[in-house]
Amino acid sequence: MRKRIVVIGTGGAGLVAAIAARQAGAEVVLLSKTQRGLGTCTAYSAGKFTLACGGLSPAEHYEKTLEIGHGINDPLLLKVLTEEAERAILTLAGWGVQFKLGRGSATVRSTAPNELMGGAGFIGELVAIAEKSGVEFVDWTVATRLLVQGNRVCGVDFQDWRTGKTSRMGAGSVILATGGGGQVYSQTDNPARITGDGYALALSAGARLRDMEFVQFYPIGWAEPGFPRWMADVALVDYLRITDSDGKEFLKQALNDWGFRNGREGNLYARDRCAQIVAEKDRSGGAYAHLEDLTEDQWKDPGLQYCLTLDPGFFRGYRHPMRISPLEHYFCGGVVIDSFGRTSVDGLYACGEVTGGVDGANRVGGNALTNIVTFGLRAGMAAGEESRCAHCPEDSGAFDGMLAVSASAEKPVNLRRELQERSWAALGPIREKAKMEGFLGYLSDFESRKTRIESSTDRLHALEMEGLFTTAKAVAEAALKREKSLGTHFRV
Repeated sequence: MRKRIVVIGTGGAGLVAAIAARQAGAEVVLLSKTQRGLGTCTAYSAGKFTLACGGLSPAEHYEKTLEIGHGINDPLLLKVLTEEAERAILTLAGWGVQFKLGRGSATVRSTAPNELMGGAGFIGELVAIAEKSGVEFVDWTVATRLLVQGNRVCGVDFQDWRTGKTSRMGAGSVILATGGGGQVYSQTDNPARITGDGYALALSAGARLRDMEFVQFYPIGWAEPGFPRWMADVALVDYLRITDSDGKEFLKQALNDWGFRNGREGNLYARDRCAQIVAEKDRSGGAYAHLEDLTEDQWKDPGLQYCLTLDPGFFRGYRHPMRISPLEHYFCGGVVIDSFGRTSVDGLYACGEVTGGVDGANRVGGNALTNIVTFGLRAGMAAGEESRCAHCPEDSGAFDGMLAVSASAEKPVNLRRELQERSWAALGPIREKAKMEGFLGYLSDFESRKTRIESSTDRLHALEMEGLFTTAKAVAEAALKREKSLGTHFRV
């Protein structure tokens, strides 16, 4: 029997973990729902890291992250993040990844193919390194079940969603690096394949989740009818007026009242408060970004273009006040891990956004990429050193997910959209007890509904439904239990 590690997810966390495990001597197989690396939040990120380097001390990074997390961060995980991040980035630089370090930050944007996909070049470099090191990729595949014997992971069931072929693979260890669950919401900047799969896999295997009520909503998202649903940097407030329906510059005033010098600081340290105030204005008449203020020369400003996040060409014909509202951006909670990514299930590791504890109740801007590098490296090294030879049952077993296939049932894409709209209404930036209780009742009925499979895309959407349902339920239950507002969890 071989010492095999299966990594689920090909974003930054999964790729770093896979390479580290391979360097530790294990055979590594990496499962991806799409073409490796491309359908991930890392690829679409800004490509920026916040870390202790260039004069910012680990103690300063620790205290600021603890403050922004409202003091409920896991102190051991936070200590690792703030003390090990620079070493982790230098390790990746030694592999050949191109970083530019500054004071308290690093960036990989020099390799980005465009403004929108600031982390895609970084992902491309990691994919090439993984391929060269001997990591085996299995693309277009959904992991449907973790196999567990005696509280020890022993394999993975998965399905090629294009063909429907199911397979089983033995594994001495499994690393979950599936990202968050942003697609449970109708308004999100997450790619389409970020559907909470890791939460469902972890729970079904016996692992635990924490802090699932803390979902970070990005304060500014384009909400103009007919315009792409995408984020704009909070620093946009430094370039033009952002007003409510009465014309008041509420966001700039709030940032000043909170003691921030500009929108850039607000983006790093006050996303929770900014999202709440924008959501409140959206409810009571709307919030608007005044693009008509900009001159032709201002449109050429690289700083403004960065804040827009989309190419200026997208805004032709929109030189008027554009409606904005928050978007779901990041899950601060997730699988409970120790400092090496170990979970409560022997042989099961997790890293990146699928985990909880690092961020507490709100995340510092730039800490997400720092997290995936630091804990991806540690989880991969630990799994590579601790993994056993693979033993698992030979019976391939068919996937029996939440929604069984029925010829007379509903299209899975319609069920998905319905769930997303209901999740946004009940679990968005502003939460109410009655709506959350009603949503849990809705989920009880939703669980029994069936899907109709007529195409490979239908199959993919049906396979993803288990993760979406599990994520929605976990957030709702946690949000109801926490009766007072804290960080990204805001109740009225």
